[in-house]
This record gives sequence, C-alpha cells and structure tokens, in this order.
Amino acid sequence: MPKTILLLGHTGKLGRALCNSLSSDHLVIGKNSRDFDAANFDQVTELIDECHPDIIINTVALMGIDQCELEPEKAQRINTLLPHYLAKRAFERNVTLVHFSTDAVFNDEKQDCYTENDSPSPLHLYGVTKYGGECLVRSSCERHYIFRVPLLFGKAEKQNQFVEKMLALLDAGQKEIRVSNDLVSSPTYSCDVAEQVKQFLLNEAPFGTYHLANEGKASLHELIAELVVLLKIDATVEKASFLDFPSAGIKNTYTPLKSVKANALRPWREAVQDYCCSLRRRD
Repeated sequence: MPKTILLLGHTGKLGRALCNSLSSDHLVIGKNSRDFDAANFDQVTELIDECHPDIIINTVALMGIDQCELEPEKAQRINTLLPHYLAKRAFERNVTLVHFSTDAVFNDEKQDCYTENDSPSPLHLYGVTKYGGECLVRSSCERHYIFRVPLLFGKAEKQNQFVEKMLALLDAGQKEIRVSNDLVSSPTYSCDVAEQVKQFLLNEAPFGTYHLANEGKASLHELIAELVVLLKIDATVEKASFLDFPSAGIKNTYTPLKSVKANALRPWREAVQDYCCSLRRRD
C-alpha cells in the first residue's frame, strides 16, 4: 500500500536519489532549507502536522569534519538533537523514522571493513554528533531504521562535497589535481543506497541499524582516478597524503563499511560506471 513520506533534505545528493526511487510507489513530500529551518524544531513539528506522514526520512546533517569543528553548537543541534526530536515525534505518532548516519562514527583501528557488530568510537566532533543522534533515535523510537553510509557519489545540485568539488575543478579546466591516497572508504552510489532503502520499506524489514555501502574499498585517489578515466577527462590525478591538506579536526583514514545484516550492494567500480553514464547523458 502506498505510504506518505516526509523527506527532509530532498534536494541533497541522497535526498534527490531517495525522492526519485521512492516516488514510484509512495507519495513523497520533499522539504529542504528553503521550506524550513532544521534548527527550529517548532517549524519541524509544523511540517509533520501538515503532512501527516507514515514515514519520516531525515537526510539533513551538518556534514564535514571542519565545518562541525568550526560550528560545534550547530553541529550538535542538527546532527544530534534534530534526530532525537524527530524520533520523539515519530514515536508519538506511531510512524517510522528513517535516519542516515556515517562511517565517521568509527575510528581507524580495525584496518578492515566495519560492520554493524563493531562498536563506534568517533575521532572528531562530526562523528561524535552523528553517533549521538544514532543513540537518541534508538532510545526514543522503536520504529526506526538507521542507515550508515560512507563516502557518497551521485548527482547533486551543489558542489560542496568531495567528489563534486574534484569534478568541478576538472570541469573548470584544471589539468592536475592532488588527491589523498591514504584515506580509504567504500565509495557508494547514492542511487544504489536509495534503491536499497526502497526495498527495506517495501519488504518491511526488521527495524535497526544497517550499513549500506557498495562492495569493496578504495582510497580517495583511486576513486577520482577512476572517474577521470571513465569520463575521459584530460587531466592527471596525483597521489598525495591527507597530511598535505590542513584540517580543523582529526580525519578518519580507514573506514570502509560492509553489512552482516543486509544484502551487499554491487561493487563500487560498477556503480561508478553507471554514475559516469548518467553524467555523460546530462552533458
């Protein structure tokens, strides 16, 4: 039966993919920063009361290690207190909450893929606030899904995240870029995440915390080098260290994800090929 979904952050990279995927089966009401202030919880309540959703999906976050270090109060309110507030409202209304978290809740000690069985131990304020949001969602609303996702690529309106920033430099004609070869994640396609979320909702999968990531792991350099080859961009991607790029906080260096609770997504290189095809079609 079709559901009414309130999707917060529907024009972001993940929100856009979710909207495209879920709209074929459900009524998706998308809201973004032009519609409400995520730090104003009265406005959040007004949205919920107006939409009467069966499912609330939250993709809103203050992202980035540096941004959270520079705006700690905002990071706590958006990444920790907003999910808690949504969870309480979802519990009161007996609706399902879908919340997204990050590989940044883990440290670098495992040197292997992190699963849902591994205990979070964040290294910086971004990870701390995201893990805080997870904990408060779990404690406040039984009907919840928490999906941890790693480094995402996919269509996006803004060029404010890593992959989009690199592609923007290349689109501007830069012939050489330097990218960290010592930061390792599981590059993941936003469209693949959205399709997996769709299946979770359609199949009414057990509530809980899940990792959603394309299979495999890669450094940031490997990912950008793959994009350059597939997009046939005339540029050189040089290897660098993350230490070459100043940061306001400690960086995660090795946080690839895999799931022991959900079906694995396809290998990341296959997903990158589809992403590049979509970019070429857009051009």
